[in-house]
Formats: sequence, C-alpha cells, structure tokens
Amino acid sequence: MLTNIKKLNNILITNDDGFDSIGINLLKNIAMNLSDNVFIVAPKDNQSAKGRSISLNRKIKFIKNNKYEWVIEGTPTDCIIFALNHIMKNNKPDLILSGINAGGNIGDEVSYSGTVAASWEGALRGVKSIALSQVAGTDSLKSYDYVKNFGLQIINYIINLDDIEQTMLFNVNFPNSINFNRKDFLFTKLSNQKRSDEIFLDRNNQYFEIGKMLISNDFSINSDLYAIKNNKISITPLTIDLTNFDNLNFLINKNN
Repeated sequence: MLTNIKKLNNILITNDDGFDSIGINLLKNIAMNLSDNVFIVAPKDNQSAKGRSISLNRKIKFIKNNKYEWVIEGTPTDCIIFALNHIMKNNKPDLILSGINAGGNIGDEVSYSGTVAASWEGALRGVKSIALSQVAGTDSLKSYDYVKNFGLQIINYIINLDDIEQTMLFNVNFPNSINFNRKDFLFTKLSNQKRSDEIFLDRNNQYFEIGKMLISNDFSINSDLYAIKNNKISITPLTIDLTNFDNLNFLINKNN
C-alpha cells in the first residue's frame, strides 16, 4: 500500500486528548514523512466528547511554543478556527489530521467526538481532513502499535484518492490487534450501535454521572464496528451536509 508518498506543503495536526498526549506525538512523527512543515495546534487539556463545541464569549488563552506548535486553552474546534483564521491564514494546510485518539470513534460515537469535530471544521473550509482513532488506546505507547505500523500507509492512501471530489472528511479507526501481517482495510459506513447510557445518581439525588454507552452489536458487513471486530482498519467517508436528501426530495415532490 505504501507507494509514491505524496509530499505536502503544510499539514495541521490537532486532537481532543490534549497537547501532551501519546497519540498526537505519534501522529506528528507520521506526518513528518509527508511534509517538512507540520503544525500542531492542540488543546492544553483533555477535551474528549466536546463534539463541535466552540468557546464563545470568553477569552481563549494560547501559548506559542515555537513556529510550529501552539497550545490552546479551548476545544478542538477552537484550535482549528484559530489555526485557519490566524496562524495559517495566508498559508492554508493541504491536510488536517486529528488524533490519534485514545480509543475508538465508531458509529454513533462520532457525533460526540472532539477528534472528529476538529476534522469536520477543517472539511467545512475545504481542507481534506482525517480523524484517526486507536481502538483500546491508552496512556501506553504499546497500545498504539497497530496505528504506529500502518498509520502512514493509510493516510498516504487517502490523500492519493484524487478521483474523489466531494468527500473531504474521513473517519479512520485502527483495531486493537497484534496481527501485523493483516493489512486489510474496509471502506465502511457508521454503525448504529447505541441503545442507552449508564447513569449514576448520588444518594441524595442531587446530581448524576454519565457512564459508558450501552451498545448492541451492529455487525452488518459494511459497518465500522464489523471492520474493527474483524481486525481490519475502518475508513469511513463522512459528509458535512446533514441534509436528508431522500426525505427532502420526497417532501418537495409531495408539495408540487
């Protein structure tokens, strides 16, 4: 798969796990194979499950470590907005990479994900953007072995898909597997696995905590969950237009 590495002028990296996370440093090392100009604009602290939230009506502090690295006290989407409208205003990135997330972003989880949200913001601005997540990723470098071995190949493959005109946003999940001889990947749809959530109330019923998502197994052959369960890399092309065109066309025709 790794043929004809496509060299880019500028790459922008962010994440939702924080500037000092293992995943973003690994992603930087991967990106350096694709460009000599790799910018990192990432949250100071963990911003998981912030979705596409932005910090309105407050001053967002930032620290410029050097020409290429900025730490932002805000959300992943704040980071992309700041990068595209200030840091790289006159020198837009050719590619935005978000991750590598500690844990998967599969199916219904995508709508909550700060990792995917950052890529979404880039795609809205016409920049090809890829969200990358390592299933079962932790604070141990060992847990990222799969993406460490195949991340460059997958990113290079996606950026060479020049015949795709409209799809600017991709969601990639790497399985938790030690079988490095299986380089298979699948183009997938998002699974529909969420059924409920764990809720924990305190004894006095004054507050609650949200626990893990309770899921059913969507093993349809084209789903991202199916790919991961079969130790394959999942690549899901996402659309930034949420319009339901089937229903829209139906309603238009019905009222004509």
